[in-house]
Amino acid sequence: MRAILVHRLGPPEVLQLAEVPRPEPGPGQVLVQLHATGVNFSDTERRRGVYKNLTLPWTPGTEGAGRVVAVGPDTDSSLIGRRVAFWAMPPAVSGTYAEYAVAPAGALFDLGDAVPFELGAALPVQGLTSYGLAFFATAIVPGATVLIHAAAGGVGQILVQLARRQGARVLGTVSSLKKAAAVEHLGGEAFLYGPDLPERVAAATGGRGVDRVFDSVGKATQEQSLAVLAPYGELIYFGDASGPPDPVDPDQLYNRCLKVGAFGLYIDDPAAWTIARRNLLAWVEAGEIEISISRRFPLAEAAEAHRLLEGRATTGKLVLLPDAG
Repeated sequence: MRAILVHRLGPPEVLQLAEVPRPEPGPGQVLVQLHATGVNFSDTERRRGVYKNLTLPWTPGTEGAGRVVAVGPDTDSSLIGRRVAFWAMPPAVSGTYAEYAVAPAGALFDLGDAVPFELGAALPVQGLTSYGLAFFATAIVPGATVLIHAAAGGVGQILVQLARRQGARVLGTVSSLKKAAAVEHLGGEAFLYGPDLPERVAAATGGRGVDRVFDSVGKATQEQSLAVLAPYGELIYFGDASGPPDPVDPDQLYNRCLKVGAFGLYIDDPAAWTIARRNLLAWVEAGEIEISISRRFPLAEAAEAHRLLEGRATTGKLVLLPDAG
């Protein structure tokens, strides 16, 4: 099969198209013929060596969508032919920048006939992360005010909508007027990044601040994220695109009784995450959540997708189309 293969870590150019053996599903796994693959910022971090546990050569990708064409031992054979999407971390999944990938049978979204493969590939990582932030990491109650950094990104756009579903007022930081329009289209209030962000948030909230901050930027936004919190507010990290935040001294938290936490997409409660997958699909099918796909690329152009993602030149989701070109 065709797949992207990385022989050395480095810039986007290390993503090279190659012919590799098709993977075989093991016990509890399925083989999926991929029609769409999600591109995530974590893929770029692994390519650059931020994570140290890679064995080269390596095929990137942890999510995708397509049709089940084979199952492994002790796996339900009725899954063959099913239209599915999935997210899983290696070694439970083979790299999805490819024409075929293996995935755990327990991690599948059942797309049915209604959800296009491209939309399915755009849902697992960002959808499950947003769901976990909105429902598991903290409480978002009606009438709360939340601030979401990078609100026009893949996670940001879904999280804006989930927080709104729960009755929250949503403020979202963006880097351009185009991205501001995307956030406002979803019912959020857009704020351009800038040194005066805390003052603008204070003015917008009558001096009170916000109850929750969801921060995937990290070091560059840390000071402002803490500054905009209302008393008893909570800062939740789910990424550090600008670098890891500095350690937080508890003395910074006492005066307003603040909390700092973190959320990572680690599926350790199968029943809860099965409900999450089911709810996300139902909301997408009903048109209650919009999934924005910014750009589509053939598999051979994975490097260009990484360049755009790292350059913050996108809104919504980037997908690769393994069967294009």
